[in-house]
Amino acid sequence: MTTSPDITAITLGVRDVERSRAFYVDGLGFRSVLHLDGEISFVQCAPGQLLALWDVTQMPGEYGDVAHGPSAPPVSLGHNVGAAEEVERLYAAALAAGATSVAPPTVRNWGGVSACVADPDGFRWDLVHNPSFHVDPDGTVHLGES
Repeated sequence: MTTSPDITAITLGVRDVERSRAFYVDGLGFRSVLHLDGEISFVQCAPGQLLALWDVTQMPGEYGDVAHGPSAPPVSLGHNVGAAEEVERLYAAALAAGATSVAPPTVRNWGGVSACVADPDGFRWDLVHNPSFHVDPDGTVHLGES
């Protein structure tokens, strides 16, 4: 375990744990780590990082007053991939697993391709191929740097 300021888990309050798990495992290809029917599901979304899909009605006991509103939550989660074709593949897989299209794969003025989908609870996923995005073997991220 490390004491550095790493983010090791992101928790999303979801309306239907089973539907969300199917989206993240079948649609985005994340690995299932632990699943408690109808209550919470953990998927690995990066090395050393979990995404927790927790029944939103159970969250207030630990997190206070949380709930879904009429608008999408003001957060976007990014999934960078190595090729523009992978954006197309992930976009199609996400839609097949229950996502809603927000923006189809589009060539962007910054030189890459991105698409945006909403998961079953409205959380936005930015599916991106950015040719300037690189990760070193030690995990250091570079954007536009050599």
